[in-house]
Amino acid sequence: MERPNHLQLEKKSAANKATSLAIVIAIHVAGIAGLVAALAQGALIKQLQEIKASVDTQKTPPKAPPPPPPDLVKPPPPVAIVPEFQVASAPPPPVTTVPKAPPAPPPPKAAPVAASDPLRPIQRTHTQPPYPPISQRLNEAGTSLIEVHITVEGNVDTCKVVQTSSSQRLDDAACDWVKSHWRWQPPTQQGTPHDVSTRISMKWDLKDVK
Repeated sequence: MERPNHLQLEKKSAANKATSLAIVIAIHVAGIAGLVAALAQGALIKQLQEIKASVDTQKTPPKAPPPPPPDLVKPPPPVAIVPEFQVASAPPPPVTTVPKAPPAPPPPKAAPVAASDPLRPIQRTHTQPPYPPISQRLNEAGTSLIEVHITVEGNVDTCKVVQTSSSQRLDDAACDWVKSHWRWQPPTQQGTPHDVSTRISMKWDLKDVK
């Protein structure tokens, strides 16, 4: 009895493996080729459909334009009928003549009114009184403000001190001198003289003593 040859068995096993591998590769190649053919066929069908759609679109005839609208005849404008009226005018009213009134007499002329004159001093009488000797020795000075009443004859009948010079002797000397020496032209109203009161400021200054 012969013993099996291990070398031959190994060669047979290798040949079987190669055959199986070739069969598997052939099956894969056939599947890939079928898939590629199917994809190519689908792309070709899609391309043919697009070409057909494009050709159909181009063959569509253009639509005819719509017919022009019929000419519309404008109706004539409405004519307003204005009825005629005749109004009888009333006769004009009678004209009444009014006699003119006689011109009014001119107003009587008013008598001239005499102008009023203000109080006017007689300057030559308005002299400065002499300084009292006692006031000189006592160095008395100041300003006496007095108020006098002037009669219709222009004389002074009363005198009063409004503001003293701080010396009664000087104030009395001012009143006595004005009453005895000063004169005025009295004021008049419509030509008639009337009495009036006025104020006089008499200044006493030792520098004026001669």
